[in-house]
Amino acid sequence: MWQADDGTDAALSVLRAMVTIADSTVGRNTEQLTLTQFRALRVVADRTPVTMGKVARELALNPSSVTRACDRLVGLNLLEKAPNPLNRRETLLAPTAAGRQLVERVDHDRRAVLAAVLAQLAPAARDAAIAAFERFAGAVKAYEADSGALLRDAN
Repeated sequence: MWQADDGTDAALSVLRAMVTIADSTVGRNTEQLTLTQFRALRVVADRTPVTMGKVARELALNPSSVTRACDRLVGLNLLEKAPNPLNRRETLLAPTAAGRQLVERVDHDRRAVLAAVLAQLAPAARDAAIAAFERFAGAVKAYEADSGALLRDAN
């Protein structure tokens, strides 16, 4: 249960800052995509080839919403789709070269922003923040593994 002094306010502030960075880096690299469309492109780029259903589960979105997002990405030549030869009812997705390049540009931009923010911290504080980020990411993975559910399913 939430308590005023349990660190959730600080974590929420960091979350908001990270979302701002995520949104702004997508916006700087393409004004044509929403954050959800970019997230779909990211899932496909990270898990190629992947089915439309898997993307929907990864993003915790309605399959029809993912279909619309992916159709938009296909129209922008960022994704390719094809029937799954092992199951004709499924559609496989893969990024195009342009789609991969966009993901790489956004990642590069995000790394640059994060490096600039971390550079504002004193060395000891920067090292502590990096260690905390690593422990937090590990705790998220452990939470997902222990609970048998992903965080997005906890809503």
